[in-house]
Amino acid sequence: MWSNVPDSTNLKRFDGKCVRIIDSSGDAFDGICCFNSYEYNECEYGRSEDSLQIENFQFYIGSIREVISLEDNDGPYGLFLDPYGKLEEMTVEDGIDSITDILFSEENEHVIRLLNCLEKHLDPANGPVLQCKNEVMEALEELLKYNCDKDVQEKIKKLMSGR
Repeated sequence: MWSNVPDSTNLKRFDGKCVRIIDSSGDAFDGICCFNSYEYNECEYGRSEDSLQIENFQFYIGSIREVISLEDNDGPYGLFLDPYGKLEEMTVEDGIDSITDILFSEENEHVIRLLNCLEKHLDPANGPVLQCKNEVMEALEELLKYNCDKDVQEKIKKLMSGR
């Protein structure tokens, strides 16, 4: 479903849904989002605009070109169109603090997407290995203890076996 996102009423209907947000630069970000009202954003972030938030990323209404619902998608990556995307790449670029924020989030879909992205960045065949590799491995060991999702655990074990 395509939407031009003309007003906040339109944004509210995406709360809790899996979406692709196209920002004003044309970049696409996929994830399960929540709607934040302008009152909330003003109090929390000092910005009086409604927004959609995917994990640590805030997309204010003024910078959203369109929103695509992925709720009806049923592909090899569940609701998502790809194994990971720009949001995960930016998380890895931000470093270990951003990585651990996502790894220990409650959205296992986002955890798996980040693990898919980390798989690429931890493999020397794909170029320089992540500078924070040791910290990532420590975080994965910790996550393995606390995340009970079978798919997450399998993915972590696969990543750790390639040390």
